Amino acid sequence: LIVTVRPGTRLEYFGGGGGRGGGGQVYIHSALTADNEKGGTWRQPNTFLTLGAAGAKDSQAHYGFRLQFAKTYDAMREVLFQEGLFDIRAVPGMTVPLDLPARFALRTRASIAGIESEFPAGTKIRRLADPQLNTRLYEVSFKKPGENRLTIVHDGGRKTYLEYFVTEPLETLIKKRSAFIINRQQIHDPANWWDGVFGPYDMKNKVVRTIKDPDIFVKRMVYNLTCDDPGLCKAPYVAEKNASFPDEKEIQGLEYYLEHFVWGKLQRTGEETPYPYGVYGTPNWHTDLDPARRKAWYESLNDAKGLADLTKEHVWRSYDYPHVVMLYYHMYEIAKRYPPMSHYLDASGYLDRAWQTARAFFTYPMQIYPEYYETYKWGLYNELVVLKLADALEREGFADRASWLRAEWEKKVKYFVYDDPYPFRSEYAFDRTAFESTYALAKYGATHEMAPDTNLWFDPKLKKWYSHPSVKAEDSRAFMDRQLAAGLCVRGWLEASYYQLGADGGVSYMAAMGGWGILDYALDFAPKPFDWLQLGYASYLSSWCLMNSGPAQNNYGFWFPGKENDGAAGWQFLSAKAGSAWMYSSYSTNRFNPILEPRGPWHYDGEIDLGFGGALRSAATIVTCDPVFGWFAYGGVLSAKGKNLSVIPRDGLRQRFDAILPSSADDPADIRRFKMALDRDGFAAEKPVLLDTSLDQIAFTLENRSKDKHSARLLLSLPAGAPYDVTQDGKRLALNHWADWDYPFSAELQTGPGFSKIKITRLHP
Repeated sequence: LIVTVRPGTRLEYFGGGGGRGGGGQVYIHSALTADNEKGGTWRQPNTFLTLGAAGAKDSQAHYGFRLQFAKTYDAMREVLFQEGLFDIRAVPGMTVPLDLPARFALRTRASIAGIESEFPAGTKIRRLADPQLNTRLYEVSFKKPGENRLTIVHDGGRKTYLEYFVTEPLETLIKKRSAFIINRQQIHDPANWWDGVFGPYDMKNKVVRTIKDPDIFVKRMVYNLTCDDPGLCKAPYVAEKNASFPDEKEIQGLEYYLEHFVWGKLQRTGEETPYPYGVYGTPNWHTDLDPARRKAWYESLNDAKGLADLTKEHVWRSYDYPHVVMLYYHMYEIAKRYPPMSHYLDASGYLDRAWQTARAFFTYPMQIYPEYYETYKWGLYNELVVLKLADALEREGFADRASWLRAEWEKKVKYFVYDDPYPFRSEYAFDRTAFESTYALAKYGATHEMAPDTNLWFDPKLKKWYSHPSVKAEDSRAFMDRQLAAGLCVRGWLEASYYQLGADGGVSYMAAMGGWGILDYALDFAPKPFDWLQLGYASYLSSWCLMNSGPAQNNYGFWFPGKENDGAAGWQFLSAKAGSAWMYSSYSTNRFNPILEPRGPWHYDGEIDLGFGGALRSAATIVTCDPVFGWFAYGGVLSAKGKNLSVIPRDGLRQRFDAILPSSADDPADIRRFKMALDRDGFAAEKPVLLDTSLDQIAFTLENRSKDKHSARLLLSLPAGAPYDVTQDGKRLALNHWADWDYPFSAELQTGPGFSKIKITRLHP
């Protein structure tokens, strides 16, 4: 259902919503209501209307709305066009780093008088050649961080707004966030049981909250301090970043956390029985370990269900395990790549911990609490890391362990593809967190052979065995299409604001997690990939607007300025002028006087690092020839001269590069795809990746990030039907088959302390 307005009608304000109940009032004229709301800020004019006396010319005002149905997104765009409004597209998104170019296209029948920028001195707008009939194309660059509004003036003074948010470069954000977690959020307190934990950060008051110093939110949600998704998401993000950009101080902080807070505390050791390697859940491991403390906790909440469950060892919450698996897996990568920086365990020790925790993940929740914590039936944050772990186990000689993990994953694939009539749930009935997992499950089934089975696993709740006598890859592929369609229902696509385009409702941590699947689908499966590229990359960029960061001349950030907050982040975004955030709504002592957040990010970081971790899985520079935007590099700066392309990667990691190019101008549906990735090191900063439009040759400069002699692996997915040659500094390298669907080929690179030149060349007969 699409609602449009007649010319002269506009919706300029909304209020009254934002809590768990949803809903709110929408205003055509709003000055009275908006002025009465004293908190927060608003970005559009709030107007009055004064009517004249009865019978006078100005005694009446007319407003109009039209409600129409459309069956597809393209049909919705056509409605906007036919109504004289704007079908707007923007690349690489509407959260845009300072060092990346941006373009937007306006398909419209409106008469455009001009585009006005909010900050003319810091904004450059250039009109490009029209790519299609009734479509105007513009390029824009921003120099002022924070919110930047462009105003389309059209049809005699009417105005339509484009709301951008401008960030520091992605690499700066990724590194700043990791450093902030280590330097500002880790608590060193050897006298207390929470020593080593990463506490939630309060940007409003510029403090890390602790059990000694909670506010009303943290006091009531004590798990946010120590465990559950908000507490467990920070260390895995830091570890994932350090696998690409090692920093010895940050690695030491992670090992302190593991030694002092995790092992034998948050996580049971391998010697503790029952349930070795089990991970404790809410409210925290200190409470869970002691039956008396646990009983007192549930009594304080008046929780009869919790009291009834006191006989169950509290290592049954499925959600907790993947975070710890992810942490150990990336610590294995760090220890293997940079052994001098790893001291707590070596690579084999971290790999074993990752394996044991993953095995516990698939075992204990179903053993202890099968009627509720059904590991195989929910999409869970970060669980896709078990596939990376299985691959690592195989390479390290543990084929039996890898086979066991994949078998458990396949149980879950089959359940989602064949058995679940409603496979979109996670912690809630329709949960954006699920779409990262459900895409990974669908992709595995579509790209791997799975054997038919009988009595695969027993469901104690339904008292039935699950069996799958016929298993086909095309069934998983069909499920992939269903889960993508469902995921788009909670993701902005036609909207022209940074807090909607590519984002879930509220620009939460979930935006980038589910966005990973959209971008991967564009790269690997979509027959018409260009829409999916636009939406997927906007999703990757969207939640970086929640970070508070900036240079000194901008007082270190837009939302909560001050050097203390440089690198902090918000949990979710509130788009109303002021409203009730759900982190407070359940805990306010007076529901008629709720605690309100102003427009912008919530002032706590909470689960945002789940999203930033998911974003690192998306980080890539992607070059394409879009039917609307022409030659363009997502996450990079492109120069084109005839058939030769030069792309400077600025995607944040500089480790993945993809090309989606038309095979010929006559058939835009004929697509050639190329992908390459580095398992360590990266493309040299500010040095281009060079390629031609025929993909006959690709060249780049390799950067050694650890400054020592070592080997690195170049992973490749090459266009079908043509052999390629790989050289390093002119020396030909063996191109080997690599047991990975995404990258079927690999070449081993030998790096010294400096740079080296890599060339990939197509061999013609």
